Amino acid sequence: MTSTTSEPSSLLDRRTAAVPRGVATAHPISIARGKGELLWADDGRQYIDFVGGIGVMNVGHCHPKVVAAVQAQAGRLTHTAFQVAAYETYVSLAERLNEVAALGEATKTVFVTTGAEAVENAVKIARAHTNRSGVIAFTGGFHGRTLMGMSLTGMSQPYKQNFGPFAPDTYHVPYGRISRREHRRRDRGAERSVRH
Repeated sequence: MTSTTSEPSSLLDRRTAAVPRGVATAHPISIARGKGELLWADDGRQYIDFVGGIGVMNVGHCHPKVVAAVQAQAGRLTHTAFQVAAYETYVSLAERLNEVAALGEATKTVFVTTGAEAVENAVKIARAHTNRSGVIAFTGGFHGRTLMGMSLTGMSQPYKQNFGPFAPDTYHVPYGRISRREHRRRDRGAERSVRH
């Protein structure tokens, strides 16, 4: 069988053909490898990675201790859903985080896959604990691409455009310095909204 379309020639051409525009790529480069804070493009050009996987690569790319830990874990167990069966590394990491984050009371930890999933769970936990449905978020903030994440996101383009309606009882307030009088007025309005 022969194709009637020509084969894309570069990774960026292949990306355009295979990945929807909704998953934006900010820079027209394709990365071949990374080490520490540095990235190398397919053409050999070197870049400093100031983004760090949008904040998740705090130790840099291919840190030897991280590579060793991944290799060791992959040799024991690659994945099982904790909701199906418990395993040591999940519980021991939760214990370590609970110890560091303890606020003078019993602390528990849950691990999720994405920031949007963390936001969704935080909203569910807060609603269950307070018996209130209202949620307040800051204008200009980004909270993910799920329905609740987009509802909380305080900017329209490109994240919310043409995707409504959004979750009800979601309120946005400006982030930053405002006068005390304006702050009190907005607090009263937000408090009334959350109570209802």
